[in-house]
Amino acid sequence: MREVEAAMHAVPTLATLERRLVEARQTAGGTATELAALVELTSRLVSDPQRRGALAAEGVVLATRLGDDATRLRCRAMVAEFVSRQRSAADALPDALEILAEAEQGDDPLAQAQAHHTVAHCFDALTCTSEALEHVHRGLEGYQDGGDRLGEGRMFGFMASLFWELGENPRARELYERAYDIFLECDEFSGAGVMLSAIADLQCEAGDPEAAIATCDRSLEHFEQAGMPLDSHMVMTSYAEALSATGRHDLAGLWAKRAAERNRLPDGTVANPSYEIQLLMVLARTAQLPSGDFAGARATLERAVALADELGALRAAAQSESLLARALHASGDPAGAYEHLQRSRTLADKVALDVHDQRVRALRVRFEVEQAQRDALRYREQAQAQAAVIAELENTRSELAVRMAELERLNAEVVLLSQTDPLTGIANRRFMNERLTELCQVSARYDTPLAVAVFDVDRFKDINDRYGHGTGDAVLVALAELLRRHLRATDLPARLGGDEFVVIMPRTDSREAVAACRRLQAAIREHPWSELAPELAVSITIGVAGGFREADPEELMRRADTALYQGKRAGRDTISR
Repeated sequence: MREVEAAMHAVPTLATLERRLVEARQTAGGTATELAALVELTSRLVSDPQRRGALAAEGVVLATRLGDDATRLRCRAMVAEFVSRQRSAADALPDALEILAEAEQGDDPLAQAQAHHTVAHCFDALTCTSEALEHVHRGLEGYQDGGDRLGEGRMFGFMASLFWELGENPRARELYERAYDIFLECDEFSGAGVMLSAIADLQCEAGDPEAAIATCDRSLEHFEQAGMPLDSHMVMTSYAEALSATGRHDLAGLWAKRAAERNRLPDGTVANPSYEIQLLMVLARTAQLPSGDFAGARATLERAVALADELGALRAAAQSESLLARALHASGDPAGAYEHLQRSRTLADKVALDVHDQRVRALRVRFEVEQAQRDALRYREQAQAQAAVIAELENTRSELAVRMAELERLNAEVVLLSQTDPLTGIANRRFMNERLTELCQVSARYDTPLAVAVFDVDRFKDINDRYGHGTGDAVLVALAELLRRHLRATDLPARLGGDEFVVIMPRTDSREAVAACRRLQAAIREHPWSELAPELAVSITIGVAGGFREADPEELMRRADTALYQGKRAGRDTISR
């Protein structure tokens, strides 16, 4: 760890740190030298959270293997910080507090500082500002004791943002300026640019947009020195806010669009969707709405609302809906404005409830962990017990999910069974009646044709008497399969009972239905019935009814039955209508 601290005093560039890690892996892989280089680089990769989290996870594994507890805790804290920022602060907080408790049992100030830093991030994300501020103060002391100037600068910047949230803007500005001086001292130009962009926002809030613009100019110079990293979009949005405050809305729009361009990967996709929502709102608020471009503002804010909904970002969705309501009202659409304002208020209420729940959860976790810290043994036992409870809850949740899935499957089976003839697998009389009623309503309303064909098996009783009821059932099953195979996908075959079947043919008149029935009869004649029983032959007699505006399902079925009986009287294997 002395190697890491000495390197931090020198404040090398990121390129130098990258090179050191590559060299350490090539010449001293798996050793303390590689670990020192890895942690040194990881602690600096604040603007690349994905890589920082991945390297920190590698550091945990290597430090554990080498038995370096202090470095292991630093890396664990950075992993927890990644989880807090990118996934869930509520999920990260218990682990962060556990890391802090373990770090405070040791004597490494940088491990303690990183742990406090991570806990502060968790509390801040959970809107526990006073608790976050407490850990920021303690983290700052740790970085100062460990000689980590960049860590010290980050904590001053973090502290400034918390005082800003509390409405103490003069104190926030003072701290941003202290952080700026440290970043400048360390040639950390990106961090210096971020601090100045925050100061510019404070100046704009204080009613001095011209001073804010001048500060933005300085911030942009630092970002240019840093190679215009992704977070340079911050100064561009600050420019947009300040320029809008001076009435230069065209320029504000240009800077807002430049900020959006910075939030793009080389392939043109959005780098950070959360930033994108804010950038869209800045564009609408600073340029489009003030300049009267209400159509443009509406399109921009509709994109922001859609993206916020997609991400589940309730606060951003509420803000976007509120701005969209403003745009619609200004464009002469009070009804639309009211609708979106109502949505904004509903979302804002949900945000308030979520904030309350998060605070309660965070404070409960803190109380439990602080109580456990007073007795290390009890803490470990409690942590194990909590882990067991969580595992049990997860198991219970998994079992419940399995049971719910099984219940849904059984419900689906029940529905299917209630609609299906158990012997043939096609629709039963009940489902046929429901479907025919629906199709008659469609036919009557839209003047579309509808036909039904009712048929039964010729001399089916003789088949049962001669070959047995098992063969008779097999004939019915085979007929159902022939219906599936030779009818259209839109047609509905159903078994009414015994050997009587019906086929509902939507958008089909009686002439077309007769043609379809002839094809079906031919298929039935050609079927190899002798495979079921020697000398077995099967034919059907069909009655067809149909037309346009068929409003009465019972009348339609009665006509088809009448046609069937006419066919029976005229001979077997016929079609009547």
